[in-house]
Amino acid sequence: MLMPLERLRSILELLFREGVLVGERDGCPRRTHPQLPGVANVEVRRAMASLRSRGLVRQTAAWRHLYWYLTDAGVAHLRQYLRLPPDVVPRSLQRVPRPAAPRPEVRRATAAAGAGTHRARPAGGDRLYRRKDEGEGHVEPIAVTAGQGVSQPPP
Repeated sequence: MLMPLERLRSILELLFREGVLVGERDGCPRRTHPQLPGVANVEVRRAMASLRSRGLVRQTAAWRHLYWYLTDAGVAHLRQYLRLPPDVVPRSLQRVPRPAAPRPEVRRATAAAGAGTHRARPAGGDRLYRRKDEGEGHVEPIAVTAGQGVSQPPP
């Protein structure tokens, strides 16, 4: 497809700047691309098809959209084509510095059951949540003190 070099250059600059390009699967030649004013969506698709056939972008399709991801070979080619210095990198390849988060403290069980802010365990312990063995016919009633919020199993 023939297109003016200014449009092709704007498509390739956006692709290199972001590292990813999105296009809608629509054959209407009059629909413009949302990120590139004045450039038709069909022109974006054809330019990406050319890069894809040379192995410079990777294409993924989802519903009505196509996603093109710049490969390492594509970064080198576009850097040479757009005459960019080697220290310029697409946004998708830039590392974002994250602030150092404090490490969470490991909580250890205290000797006294009521010490600290931990909730007290029910008197039955884990027996309330475990399945009864096939050999057992009934569940033993558990002595519960008032205010712990654990009910006794029915007889």
